[in-house]
Amino acid sequence: MSLEGGRVPSRGGSGHDLWPKWMWIAVPVLVVVVVVGLWWAIFAPTEPSAPAPTPTPTARLIQTQPTQAPTVVSTLAAPAPTAAVQSLPVLPTFTPVTAASAATPTGEPTAAPAANLSIGAKATVNVAAGVNMRSGAGTGQSRIKLLPRNSVVEIIGGPKEANGYVWWQIRDEAGTEGWAAADYLALQAGTQ
Repeated sequence: MSLEGGRVPSRGGSGHDLWPKWMWIAVPVLVVVVVVGLWWAIFAPTEPSAPAPTPTPTARLIQTQPTQAPTVVSTLAAPAPTAAVQSLPVLPTFTPVTAASAATPTGEPTAAPAANLSIGAKATVNVAAGVNMRSGAGTGQSRIKLLPRNSVVEIIGGPKEANGYVWWQIRDEAGTEGWAAADYLALQAGTQ
């Protein structure tokens, strides 16, 4: 094996290296930079940025008409200042308002509960939103249908107490039978 010009021939016999000497340094440095860059992009710690304030929903009651149950209107309150530790939002609570407990500005009930209902009597739905006819006495029973205001029903059973209401079994003009809360029924004039 002879040395020509101080160079050792490569195995290919061409006498030239595959890469110039600077590439042996540049390529590993470039690989390290790419790996570090990807690592930083994926696992880099981020500064906790202040989250955008979110409006807090609130509920308020609006009295619509003396004969209607109050309407619940949802509004957005101004966002509260955020602390370093974010807590879960507090959801508004809503207590159902019965017709007997809802009052006009003068203090009178919006719809008088039908205390004098009895089996065989005729009654009408006395709230603008109507009343749910349910499969049994109680708010947890399935809804059969919604009876609109001024619907005439016949009292066929009851009373039963459930969920803070007095319930009567009723039959509407179409012959559908179910249960309704007495607070939303009024004795039809001329019946007892």
